[in-house]
Amino acid sequence: MLGACTATREQEIEGDVNEFRSWVNTQTNKLEERTEEDWKRTKEDFKRRTEELDRKQESFSEKLKADYQQIKADFKARERERDKLAVDQAQLTKWERDLLGQYANGTSLSADNVEEAYKNFMSNVRARHKTWDQQDWNMAASVLDELNQRKEAFDELPDETEVRIKALQMEFVALKESETANE
Repeated sequence: MLGACTATREQEIEGDVNEFRSWVNTQTNKLEERTEEDWKRTKEDFKRRTEELDRKQESFSEKLKADYQQIKADFKARERERDKLAVDQAQLTKWERDLLGQYANGTSLSADNVEEAYKNFMSNVRARHKTWDQQDWNMAASVLDELNQRKEAFDELPDETEVRIKALQMEFVALKESETANE
């Protein structure tokens, strides 16, 4: 009878750890889509769940203890990744404001002013690029990528506008290549 109870208890504990693994995998999937508030709740839930499992840890087999520690380490690694994403997004937002000015807000961009947004971007790049390092160039390229994606929302731009925008895009690439080649 005691053996059956022990086996059942071990299965229950293993089920708890497997459920925790599944929860961690679900919570850390698509981190870039998580809001700050949602992620904060997830971290609080993680803390509560680990406190609960930590109390049961003395009943874990060595293999289960190792699995559990790995699951916690995986979550912490993903948490660091999420924190870095948040910092990167905040940095990108700052760079967009600096390089795009009034066009940083996606709702202010239209088919009528998209060329102006590119001109504004390149004007700011020309004025600032001499002091940039590789990280700065990467951020500026991210701003340009974002602007390019937003431009795609406009179905038909006049050919002349497309040509002038393409020239500005090429100027950015040429500047970046010439500056980063000198590093």
